[in-house]
Amino acid sequence: MIDTAEKIRTPAQQLEEFLNFIDQCYEDYRYAYEAVNEEDKRLQDLVHEIEFAPDKAERNRVATKLQNSRKERRRNKDIVKLNELVVKIFDEKANRDTLNRMRQLLSRQRKEEEYLFGDRVYKPRVK
Repeated sequence: MIDTAEKIRTPAQQLEEFLNFIDQCYEDYRYAYEAVNEEDKRLQDLVHEIEFAPDKAERNRVATKLQNSRKERRRNKDIVKLNELVVKIFDEKANRDTLNRMRQLLSRQRKEEEYLFGDRVYKPRVK
């Protein structure tokens, strides 16, 4: 029996950490990608606001909104670029299949560790 008092990081914990990392990359990528698209749409709205602004003060106010929009777009685009390689590698079919097999492996590994670290009971075969 393996002693769990040692507080080791089990293979299941490490595998789960890796899979959570991949999931977080996907989530961050999707959110930031959508935010970039939203800021692209906002750009057109702000350009039209500047075009139809009645005075200099209004143009300045809209220009400040435009500047903030561009900064937000850049921040989100950087997040997209940061996660893009990880996301794209797992978008390939072979790698996506591997990722799915790793999820199945995690389930089997947890069951194995539950057995190894749990209370074992021997049931006699002969009475």
